Formats: sequence, structure tokens, C-alpha cells
Amino acid sequence: MKRKNLAPRLTAVVFLLLLGFLSADNLGILMNTAGRYLHREISFADVMHQITEGYQQNLKQKEPLISLNGAYMRLTGASVSNGIVLMKNGMLTEESAQADPGYAAGQITELYQYLQERDTPFLFVEAPRKPDLSGSLMPEGTENYCNANADGLLALLEANGVPTLDLRGELTGTAEALEQYFYRTDHHWNAEGAFVAFRRIVERLGEGAVCSNVTERENWEKHTLPNYFLGSHGRRVGIGFAGVEDFLYLTPKFDTQMSCTIADSEIYREGSFAEAALAMERITGKPDYYNSSPYDVHTGENYAHVQFRSETAPSEKKVLMIKDSFGLPVEGFLATAFREVETLDLRYLKDTTAVEMIENFRPDVVIVMYNPFVMEGECLQFGLDGE
Repeated sequence: MKRKNLAPRLTAVVFLLLLGFLSADNLGILMNTAGRYLHREISFADVMHQITEGYQQNLKQKEPLISLNGAYMRLTGASVSNGIVLMKNGMLTEESAQADPGYAAGQITELYQYLQERDTPFLFVEAPRKPDLSGSLMPEGTENYCNANADGLLALLEANGVPTLDLRGELTGTAEALEQYFYRTDHHWNAEGAFVAFRRIVERLGEGAVCSNVTERENWEKHTLPNYFLGSHGRRVGIGFAGVEDFLYLTPKFDTQMSCTIADSEIYREGSFAEAALAMERITGKPDYYNSSPYDVHTGENYAHVQFRSETAPSEKKVLMIKDSFGLPVEGFLATAFREVETLDLRYLKDTTAVEMIENFRPDVVIVMYNPFVMEGECLQFGLDGE
């Protein structure tokens, strides 16, 4: 009990010492709030809330304060800090509101029907997001409707006859699976989770036998960078609350010869999988926890349009995938299986539409893969008549 009472006071002392250490540019922003705390007008928790919520855009050298705030919240036993939730297994997630899946279902169904008229197979893939399917890992008093929203979307799509693939049962069905396939401090799956998605997609497309060599996990090597990653959730609450974690990526043990073209950014890479599909410069040197994400080693970052070509892929099918950031590691994996893979991120696609890209590329199959947070917005604007 004494430790619990002492922790906030000790953290407050450290905070005030840190104020003196920070540059004079920060003091003008912080002195008013700190003065109110010293006069007992507000609590220390209120001080940190005002800094993290109200001052972050203008505050210089803010990372130490974010981390200090996280340490304070962790020491006082808080399960929510700066909008980020500490689940019961120590992983971070965020709350999500209940959403109406009707709009998303309507847009995806229209795309499916458009492709049906052109005899082009279609598959909608539901990428999982934390927490676990049962929601039992969420602390009391918090809400996360992402799985309920996904259930509603899949039910509507299936009622409309749209082919779907739900990855959540395998990847987030249990706490053990969640810890195996997701980063602790980030909202994304790790390379192991993305690889499972890749394998299941290939199987669902009927190419499992043709691509069995590239989809066998034993044919891929795991690389681990110890204590190299602070994910998107971790950056919001600081190292003091979340700590850092290992980052991992996979490379094939078999020979690959491929290229990656990102025309809008004037990027062209060719060679092996590691040379073409991975942007290795994203994971060289010391980690920059708050300003760079190693997750961007997959392809480089989110781009509007990416084109992969592979001379060594076993399947000659042309695949087009419309995706969000969960698709970054998956698109590189797909490029080892299919001769031509192109991906679209509609958040960044300008001056053209997904439908126009489909007409130009003429893929053998179209995949839409989204996580449960995608229920509206530009991600669902495919360029169909009436949009």
C-alpha cells in the first residue's frame, strides 16, 4: 500500500526535475500547468492529461514527457492512458465504438457484382485486430466493438453471396494466438500472423498445391531484431507504459527473382525477395522509437499503387489486392506465389479509381482485405457508378 501511495509523488518529483532539464522553449507551454499543480489546483494526473492531450502538437522534446506520463499511469495501476488500453495479458489496444456495417457491405457487394459481370473471381478477407474474439482480455469499463462490427459486416456479405475469408478465428481466437501473431505495442499483426494470412489466401484461391513450396513456413527464415520496436499504440503512451519489443521479419530460403515498382514515388527495386519486397533501410542503424516504424520494412510504407513481378513464382495468375496497412507484409508474400501482383491503397490513390485500375490490369482475381476499423471513408470508394 505504501508503494502505491508513494509512486505518484515520486513521479511528480521526477516530472518537476524534468521541467528544469527541458529547453526554455517548453517552459512557456508548461509553466502555467505546473504552477497550478504546485498550488494544488489540479492533480498530477490532470497535469499529464493536459500535456499529452492539449500540448503535444507544440511541445518540443515531448517524448520524455510522454514516457514519464506512461510510467506514472503504469505505476498507479491505470489500464487506459492517452486513449490506449492495456489488456489483461499486457498487450496494448484501443477502444472502438459500435458501427453500422451496412455501408461497407453495400460497397463491397457492388464491387463483387461488378466483377461477377466480368467473370473475375473475388474474395473479401477480414483481417483481425486486437483484442481476442471473446473480448475477455479487455479490462473492466472499456469497450471494443471491432469484432462485433466485423461479425455484422461478414453476415451481410455472406447474405449477399459475397465470398469471404475470416482470419480472426485462427489469429485472435485465443490469448495464446494473439500473443503469437500480433505485436504487443502495435495494432498490426507481426510477420508470422501475416504469413498465416498469406497461406490461407493462397489456399482459398485454389492455388495451395501449385504454391505449396512457398507457403510452407519451414521454407522461410525468421529474423529478429531485439528491442527494436515501439508500435503505434506504444508511441502514444510512451516507453514507460509499454516498454519496447522485438521486431521480426521473414525471408524465403528458396530462390526468388522479382521486382517492385512504385511509380508515384519513382521507386524500383529488383533482385531477391529481400532486395525487392523489403525496404531494408527501414531497419538499419539504431531504432528511432518515436519517429520511425520498422513495420515499414514491408514494401517501404503505404503507397497508392504497388506492382510486383516475379520470375520465380509458381502460379501464373495475376492478383490485384485492395488493402490497408495490414496488407503490407502480405503483398510481398503473395509476390513469391504469383507472377503478377498489384496492390492498391485507396487512401492515397489519386486521379484514378480502383475500377479503372482493374480495367487496365485485368487481374485473374481481386481481393479486398480490410481490418474491422474500415467501415466507411475512402477505403470503400471503388469508383463504381454513383459513388
